[in-house]
Amino acid sequence: MDSLLVQWFPTFATIVSVVVVIFLGQSRSKTWFRTNWGWNFGSNVFPSKSIEIKVERTHRKWEVHNKVSDDEKLEELKTLKQLYYQLHNLEKFPEVLPQAKRLLISLLEETSRVGQTLPLHDTILSVQSFSRDGLEEFQQRQNHGICKEWEQYNLRRKEGSPRELIGDREEAIWWLKQLSPVKYVDGAWLGHIGKVTTPFALWKTMKDAWQILSEELGDGDLRKNHVHLYHKLLESTAPDLPTAESLDFGHPRHQLNELSVWKSAIAQLLISLFPHEFLPEILGFNLHFEAASMDTLKAGMELKEVGIDPYYFLLHISIDNTHSGHSAIAIEVVCEYMSHILKSEGKEAAQKAWGKLQAGYLLSSCLPGTVICPSRKILNNRSNIHLDPTEVKVINIFRAKAQVAHGFHCSSRVKIGSRSVADWLDPVALESKEWQKGLLDAMSSSKYWICKGDSSKSRFIQELQWNGRMFGSFTQDEYDVLRGWIDNLSNKSPILQTPDTPMHNSNDDNHDDDNEDILSGYPVFHPSYSGRGSGVPKSFQPATALFTFQTLPTLDIGSRPVIERLLPLWLSHPCLLQTFVSVPFRTKNMFVCTIIKILRAQGGFDIERECPAGMSEVQRTNSLGLGGIGMNMIVQHGLSLTALPSLKAVLEIFPSEFAVHMLHFSMRPMEYKAMLIGMATAFAKMHFVLSRSQFPLLSAQDQDILQKIAERELEGLELCWEELKPDGKAYADCCEGYLTAADEVKGCFQL
Repeated sequence: MDSLLVQWFPTFATIVSVVVVIFLGQSRSKTWFRTNWGWNFGSNVFPSKSIEIKVERTHRKWEVHNKVSDDEKLEELKTLKQLYYQLHNLEKFPEVLPQAKRLLISLLEETSRVGQTLPLHDTILSVQSFSRDGLEEFQQRQNHGICKEWEQYNLRRKEGSPRELIGDREEAIWWLKQLSPVKYVDGAWLGHIGKVTTPFALWKTMKDAWQILSEELGDGDLRKNHVHLYHKLLESTAPDLPTAESLDFGHPRHQLNELSVWKSAIAQLLISLFPHEFLPEILGFNLHFEAASMDTLKAGMELKEVGIDPYYFLLHISIDNTHSGHSAIAIEVVCEYMSHILKSEGKEAAQKAWGKLQAGYLLSSCLPGTVICPSRKILNNRSNIHLDPTEVKVINIFRAKAQVAHGFHCSSRVKIGSRSVADWLDPVALESKEWQKGLLDAMSSSKYWICKGDSSKSRFIQELQWNGRMFGSFTQDEYDVLRGWIDNLSNKSPILQTPDTPMHNSNDDNHDDDNEDILSGYPVFHPSYSGRGSGVPKSFQPATALFTFQTLPTLDIGSRPVIERLLPLWLSHPCLLQTFVSVPFRTKNMFVCTIIKILRAQGGFDIERECPAGMSEVQRTNSLGLGGIGMNMIVQHGLSLTALPSLKAVLEIFPSEFAVHMLHFSMRPMEYKAMLIGMATAFAKMHFVLSRSQFPLLSAQDQDILQKIAERELEGLELCWEELKPDGKAYADCCEGYLTAADEVKGCFQL
């Protein structure tokens, strides 16, 4: 028996030798890094030697290099950075939308698979069918778990344990910088909801969700804008970092190389891009993201200890509370939505919607966008790393083999990355989830030995077969496990999927023909509306004479409204300003903050006060704003909301070319900024006139609501006009927009 065991050892040594070759294939030299890591949508510049030396000296004590070891991850990082820039400038890059949708679907599929591997009681999947009680019970369990973790953390700190999030001030600044891509999109997951093309039955639900977005954006108060707060924090700690919408933000010299952060940031930008197709996923994402997290709690304490203002994190601890804050609103919105689906479409549709909502929740929870500081990695056991069942079986195979092979390689000088072969095969180390994940990643990334998705083409598997150098070293069961693992490996990261790669979309059942229809698809960028193309109506003519806000041409309307002309414009014109707030970083200025307040007025939100309204706004009645007045108008004129459930349905009965034009213009708020302000002003003037008219168009209550809306609109729009005044071209466009929309309004009334 002993002789047989001795004879077996060389065979296993051969196995390990092959594994070593696999690992060595992952090593990349500094020369390769410089040659291949170029800025693929700007100048191909690598940091200068002096910058490189300075960075290495700064980070040496933490042993941090922020370099991804293999070319696929480098390419993934570059792709994410490029997409981040394009999504911040979507008007310039509308061609990226098909790629964006495919990536969103891939990420939803990926995180759903990860969610399936987690302990059931820890995930939203434990709520197998929706009920308010079931959801609230789940949220209470999650909150209780966070509270217990927080209590244990405080107990450890009182007993003298060190900080767990950051080491010192220098490392805290590094941590804050690394988080900037995800913090600069705070609220983006809700940025495209609540459009005028949303079915009327969902307007109340979307308004409640938009309340969260509004508060993320400070309700139009720049001081309270979350992205602005984080930007101010970085200006005081890392002033050289560019702004999020700039091309330079993702440049390698800024050392923002935490892949998990970029991936989470992209998920937030993607999830709200297609609100008509992925609404339940958006609401599920929101449900998780607004919940408390340990990193936020720790940051509120530890940043202060190193002399950095923690207010951004303290704000999120308070405003996301489960009683009246964002977490409470998120639960209410989910319940409203599920109730609507159950009543309007039935149990089967509700179960399907709940599954999509769970997928959105997992997209947030499985892409947390967190960063572990270099000095903390030693203390952190990476408890957030989870292996799927097949990966666990693969690791168990290597753990069993390592028990025999570890001692035979203690003298080996070969290193795999920063570790020797003996280190990798250390049975104690292989108990670590992080170690196990590193082992799997290193093997799966070796293109020479592993052909992802096809074990029959993998040299590693061929070596286990007859005539292979490792034949007989693995049992048939072990061989089958390894083949199954390789066959299930994706041959490319979803982020690197080519534009032509087909993707199955379970949400595409009825949307294939609607994606390019701006009345049912979103977002839609029609090329003829770019650069004043042929799609711009002839009625849009340059203003012959400029005028000020105080001397706006009078809006004289006739004695009787023509409902078939007025109704389409009434229901569509709130779109004019909606897209200004879709990208959070573009809201951190006074101009867009003013627009946020105008949108709040149009949407029926209460006037802004010192404290956020939170759940109080959700519980307000008769607060649907211009949309609610429009629906009342439909009913008062003997029309049916059942027959006319959306703007698209209204325009099918009462076609309006100008309503469609407004929708297209609204998609380009940067290009048509001034014109949109002018058009919105004409409609605000119409609101004011109608609120004081004697027309049998509106109820007395709606007229009173409309007058208050108009006053708030005009107050904000006057500020916008003043800001546009120094730019002669923009001011002329503003006047043009006013005159064009005013002419359309007049056409809605008989003389």
